[in-house]
Amino acid sequence: MIAGVIRLGGLLGIACWASGCAWMFPAGPQDSAPRPYWPDRRDYGAFEAAHRDLIEPNYLPFMAHRLPGDDPAGDYLVLCRWSEASMPLKVYLESPVIPAELEDEFDPIEPARFVAAVESALAHWEEALEGLVAFERTGDRAVADLELVLVAEEAPEESDRRGLGRISLSHACQSDGEDPDSERLQVHYRVDRLLIYLADPHGLLDPHQVESIALHELGHALGMRSHSPIPSDAMYEVVRDLAVPRLSAQDVNSFLSLYRLENGTIFGHVPLEPSAEPAGPEPPTGQPTLAMAPYVDVRLGFEVRPPEGWMRMETGQGMVAIDGVTWDYTASFQVIVHRYPTIEAYLERFGAYHLSRGAILRRRFSQVSGRRAFRAVVLNF
Repeated sequence: MIAGVIRLGGLLGIACWASGCAWMFPAGPQDSAPRPYWPDRRDYGAFEAAHRDLIEPNYLPFMAHRLPGDDPAGDYLVLCRWSEASMPLKVYLESPVIPAELEDEFDPIEPARFVAAVESALAHWEEALEGLVAFERTGDRAVADLELVLVAEEAPEESDRRGLGRISLSHACQSDGEDPDSERLQVHYRVDRLLIYLADPHGLLDPHQVESIALHELGHALGMRSHSPIPSDAMYEVVRDLAVPRLSAQDVNSFLSLYRLENGTIFGHVPLEPSAEPAGPEPPTGQPTLAMAPYVDVRLGFEVRPPEGWMRMETGQGMVAIDGVTWDYTASFQVIVHRYPTIEAYLERFGAYHLSRGAILRRRFSQVSGRRAFRAVVLNF
């Protein structure tokens, strides 16, 4: 069974309503200018043109740290991270003391399980980033680069909404001046302490939940200033499923790109004076020019020629092509291949998800390579 969904209208507005604009950089000493930065695909397009080896899709605009400078273009947006010389990062991690009021007397959790959960998160980052990042446990707090504190109490309200953690990034990235020979700043990066709370209003968390929290907070400690705009990512602002700690492909791509770029690379600038915002890209009209070579999916047995120049992403059930980046686009095309007895059965199960998020412009059944298919065009609200 094959289904296709074409969407007009970007994800940007929807994500803003759902998450409270997670991509706006949090307020802080470095972000006190009156004009906040909103990631824009045109900024990313200009950066991408100058750095052709980026791994896509990624969220580099959401990783940039804002630093003041004397550049007439405005404040710097800088990609800042731990240096190669600082690896492996020395990590201090102490076993927590669980108070009796949090313990389940019939099923107590050994403190060592929480330590093991954080160690698993550390190992996940090491493996995912292919050796670009490494951690080394130390028993001496004084020599540690990063202290991970397991707090056996309920998190305060101002903790990271994603998962009961707290980390300060206001002064993590510091500039030592502009490199006269390249488009980068001389920077040093440091995060001293990361708090992971082990309880919520319902009581003590499960170690798997703590691993998910640690995975997210370590992403901030490794250099991500803001949050992912996509709910399925570990670096998304709002918690979804704490029981399944994992990094998405976009999470991994973002950090691989960050750690392969020169430290202090300038992503762009934020003008200090208000200016007229450029009009956003208009939704495409007419028939697009198709790519010369088809996208071939050997897993599911189909091929399709998406529009030329559109970003293509493989999914578990097919592929998606979009006319921008995953967090800012005006149109997308998705092919879904599922083993359902009929398309009607699939639509009964998943139709609301695909068709209820906008105005249905067209929907019809058709044939694709001799197989029955369903096609829908949806205008996002």
